[in-house]
Amino acid sequence: MAADIKEHSLEEFRFRANLPRFFRYAAAGLIIVTIIAVIIGFYRSRANTQFRLKSEHTQLSTEIVAEISGYERLESDGEKAKYFLKADHAKTFSDNHQELENVFIRTYDDQGAEADKMTAQKVLYIPEENKNFTAYMNGDVNIDTRDGLNIKTNNIIYTKKNDTAEADEAVDFARGNVRGKSFGATVLMGEKRLELLKDVHIQTYDSPELAKSAVKYSDVSAGSASYDQATDRIELKTKVAISLKSKNASGGDRSTDIKADRAMLYLDGDVAGQDNQSAQLKRFELFDNVNIVSKDAGAQPTVIDSGYALYDKTADRYELTNGAHIVANQNDKPTDIKASAAIWDRPHHKIDLSGNAEVTQGGDYVKGDNVSVDLFPDDKVKAAAVRGNGLVRQESDTRTTTVTAPEINATWNDARQLAAANTVGESVARLEPVGDSEYSLITLSAPRAIRLVFKGLGLLTSMTTDGRTTIQFDAAGKDPNSASKRVTADTVNTYFYDNGKDMRRAEAVGDAELYIEPVTAAPENFKTTINAPRFDCDFFPTGSNAKTCVGGKKTKTVRVRTVAAEGRGTQTLLADTLNVDFNEKTRDLDRLDAVGNAKFTELQRSALSSQMIFTQADSTVRLRGGEPVAFDGSSRAKAKEIDWNTNARHSYLRGAVSVTYYSRKDMGDSVPFASSDKPVFITSETADFDHASSIATFTENARTWQGSNYVRGNRIVVEQDKGKMMADGNVQSVLYDSKQKVGARDVSVPVYAAAKSLNYDRDSRVLKYNGDTDIRQGTDRVTSGTTDVYLNENNEVVKTVSETAVVVTQPGRRASGSWLLYTAGDEVAVLRGSPAKVTDAENGSSEAAEITFRMREHNVISEGKAKPNSGGRLRNVYKIKPAQ
Repeated sequence: MAADIKEHSLEEFRFRANLPRFFRYAAAGLIIVTIIAVIIGFYRSRANTQFRLKSEHTQLSTEIVAEISGYERLESDGEKAKYFLKADHAKTFSDNHQELENVFIRTYDDQGAEADKMTAQKVLYIPEENKNFTAYMNGDVNIDTRDGLNIKTNNIIYTKKNDTAEADEAVDFARGNVRGKSFGATVLMGEKRLELLKDVHIQTYDSPELAKSAVKYSDVSAGSASYDQATDRIELKTKVAISLKSKNASGGDRSTDIKADRAMLYLDGDVAGQDNQSAQLKRFELFDNVNIVSKDAGAQPTVIDSGYALYDKTADRYELTNGAHIVANQNDKPTDIKASAAIWDRPHHKIDLSGNAEVTQGGDYVKGDNVSVDLFPDDKVKAAAVRGNGLVRQESDTRTTTVTAPEINATWNDARQLAAANTVGESVARLEPVGDSEYSLITLSAPRAIRLVFKGLGLLTSMTTDGRTTIQFDAAGKDPNSASKRVTADTVNTYFYDNGKDMRRAEAVGDAELYIEPVTAAPENFKTTINAPRFDCDFFPTGSNAKTCVGGKKTKTVRVRTVAAEGRGTQTLLADTLNVDFNEKTRDLDRLDAVGNAKFTELQRSALSSQMIFTQADSTVRLRGGEPVAFDGSSRAKAKEIDWNTNARHSYLRGAVSVTYYSRKDMGDSVPFASSDKPVFITSETADFDHASSIATFTENARTWQGSNYVRGNRIVVEQDKGKMMADGNVQSVLYDSKQKVGARDVSVPVYAAAKSLNYDRDSRVLKYNGDTDIRQGTDRVTSGTTDVYLNENNEVVKTVSETAVVVTQPGRRASGSWLLYTAGDEVAVLRGSPAKVTDAENGSSEAAEITFRMREHNVISEGKAKPNSGGRLRNVYKIKPAQ
C-alpha cells in the first residue's frame, strides 16, 4: 500500500515538472497559426485590388497561369482590328482575366479605323463574348476619344460592347476650347456624347492658346450636363450659372453673369474628327427663371429676367420670351422695359417689344401691344414707336399727362426728357392732377390725331385736337369700384367755383350724350349711355366730380354689361325726364330716377309704370305709380308695386298680384288644366319670380284657373322648366272632363277635391293630393289620407288611387278600406283592406281582403284576397272613378 502511494506521487511530480515545456509547445503552435493566417490573408488580399468591380465580376479566379513583361495583344474580326492592348507587365489568371500595368488601349470603329485611346497605371482586363471586354482602369486614367474629347480621372470602367466609359469620382475633360470637370461622368464614345453627372464646372476659351494660358472666355457651372460632340451642344441642368468675358460694340470690356434652371450652349467651329481646335461658344439658350446681369466697364449694370432667352454671342443679340424684363442703368434712374417677348440688338441700340410692352424711364412711361425702342448709347430711351393700344405718360410733381391711341410716335431730347408725342387714330389725351386723389381726370379726345409738344417736365407748349368735343371725368384709378363719365355734345359749357380749381356746373347742349363706364369689368357692372337733347350737370363742392345730371326731354338710357352673362342682356330705360345721381366716392352711377312714361327692357322682359327708380347698390328697378306691369313673351304680371332685381334675375310683386300666362304651353304645361292653348290666370297678394330657374311662388290667397278649372291654396309654386306645380294650405280644386255614364250617355261632371297639399307632375300626368283628401263628384264622395289622380294626354281622368282610411260614400252605399283603385273606363272600383267592407242599404254588406264593385250599380262583382306581385311584395294600386 505504501509502495502504491509512493509511485503515484512520483508520477504527479513528473507531470508538474513537464508543465513549462507543454506551455512552450502551445505558444510556438499559436505563433505558427498566426503566421499562417497572415500569409493566407495576404494571399487573398491580392484579389482585393483598388478596382471597384461590378457584381458580375466579384468572383474572379486567383490562380495565376502566366506572367509576361512587354505584353501586347491585338483582337480582330477577320481583317478588321477590334482593339489593341499594350502593357509593361501582364498577369493572366485561370479564368483568362488579366491584371495589366502601365497600360495602353486603342479601339477601332466598325470599319477598322482607329477610334479611341486609353491609358492607365493599372487595368483589370476581363474578356467577353464577341471580342468584347470590360476594363477596370485605375491610376492616371487618360482617354482620348475619336472626336477630340480628352478625359482624365483616377478610376474608370470601360465596356467595349457599348463603347462606354463610366467614372464615379472627380473627372477632368477637355475638347478644343472647352475645359471642365465634374464628379462622375459617362463617356458614350460611339454616340460622341459625354454625360456629366454632378457638380459640373466648364470653361470655354476664344482659342486653344488662351486655354493653355488659362485666360477664360466663359465659366459655367451646373448640377449636371450633357455634352453632345456631334452637334456641338452642351445641355446644362439645374442651378445653371455662367460668367462671360467679352467686348462691347465700342471695344470696351463687358462682363456678363447668367443664371437659369436649364441651358443649352452651342459651339461653332470645325470640330469634325480630331480637328476641334477652332470650336468657340456661339449661342446660349436659357430656360426657366433666367437672370442675366451685364456690365460694361465704368457703366451701371443691366439686368435681364425672362422665362426663356436666346443669346447670340457673335451678334450680341438677345431674344427673350415668356415674360421679358430689362432694367438698364440699374443704379441711376433706370430704364425699365417689360414685355411678353423682346429682341435686343445691342450694337445697334434697338429693342423690339411684343405683347404687353412697357417702357419706364424716370417719370416717362410707354405702353402698347408692340413697341420699337431706339436707345442712346447709355441705354436711355431716344424714341419709341408704339403699335396697338398705345399709351405715353409723363409724370411730374404737379401733373400727369397721358396720351392713348392705336399708334403713337414719341421722341426724347438730348436731356433725356420727353419732347413730343404724335398719335394716329382715335386718340385721347388726359391731364391728371397729382397729390389730390379726390380730383377726377379731365380728358380731351379726337377721332383722328393728337399732337403734343412738351416744353419741359410736366409742361406743354401745345396740344392740338380735331372733331366733336368730348369732356370726360374719371376717377384717379386707385379704386376698382370707381367709374369714368363722359359728356359729349355739339356745345359744352363749363363753370367753376370761385376758387377756379373745382368745376361747378357743365351744360351739354345739342345731341347730348352722357356715358358712364366702370373701371372694373364685372357681371354686375354696366357701361351706361344716356341720350337726351340736353344735359345740365351739377358737381360736388370739391374734386370736379359730377353729383347730378338732369336730362330731358325724351331720354333714352342703354346699359351694356361689361362682362357677358347667360340670361342677361342689354338694359334700356325710356322716360320723359331722367335724373342721374352719382356716388361721390366711386364716381359711379348711384341712382336713376325716370319720370313720365317710363319703360324698362332687358332681353324679352319689359316693365311699364309712371315712375321708375333704379339703384345701383342692389341692381333693382322699382316700379311705382300708375299701374305697374311687367311682361315678356310668355306672361304678363300686374301689381301695385313691382321690384325687379336685374342681377339676381328676381322679381317681387306686392298688392293685388295678377299674372296671365298666354297659354298652358307657355308655362311649360306645368298646370293640370285641359287646354294647352288657352290662357292660364294666377292671382295672389304677393308673388316671387325666380327668372333664372323659371320658378314662380304665389302666396296669400293664391288661385290659378283656366276656364272653369281652378286650383287654390295658401301658396302655389309653379316650376315651369320642370313641368311641376305645388299648392299647399287649404287646397281646393275643380276639374272638368271627368265623365260618368248616365244611361247610355257619358256626361261630364265636375270633380271637387280638397286636401292639405297638391303636387302635379307634367311628365307623369299625376295629381297627388296629400293630407285629409276629400274628392266629390256629384253625389259620390271619397275621403282618404292621399289620392293620386292619373290623367291622359287630354288631361282627362284615367284612374285614381286612394290610400289610408279610404271611405267611399254614395246614396244608399258606403265602402271602407285601406286603399281604393278606380278605373274610369269601366267605372269599376277595387277596394282592399283588413278587411275591406261594403255596406249597401238594399243588398246588405260584404267583407273581404279585396272587394270589386261597380260604382253605378248596387252589387259586388267579386270578393277575394289580394295577390302578391312577381316581386314577392304586395303592391296596392287603386283605380278610382269619382262617384256620380
